[in-house]
Amino acid sequence: MRGEVILLSRHFVIDAEDIESWGGQIVTGDTVEIYGTEIINRRGTTVIDSVEIFNCSQIDTFKAALRFESASTLYSSITNSAIHNGYAWGLMIKASANIHI
Repeated sequence: MRGEVILLSRHFVIDAEDIESWGGQIVTGDTVEIYGTEIINRRGTTVIDSVEIFNCSQIDTFKAALRFESASTLYSSITNSAIHNGYAWGLMIKASANIHI
């Protein structure tokens, strides 16, 4: 006899505080900072596995619980995770690449 086993609990829980419908956010992106004549390229990457994201995102905005904005240089991965009970979108990917969901 065979059966399917599902992961029923998560190892980590990211739980935002519920204050006036303002939830937490995880944001990944690439930016450029200029200090005088010095140019610094900051590259973002996110690797999330077996994480529960609860009560995140902001109501009536594009600020999703998990957001990728202009993150196109490095590789990011979201696996075996759950996003729930937020006030807006769970995931937003804008002008980004190399993301495995």
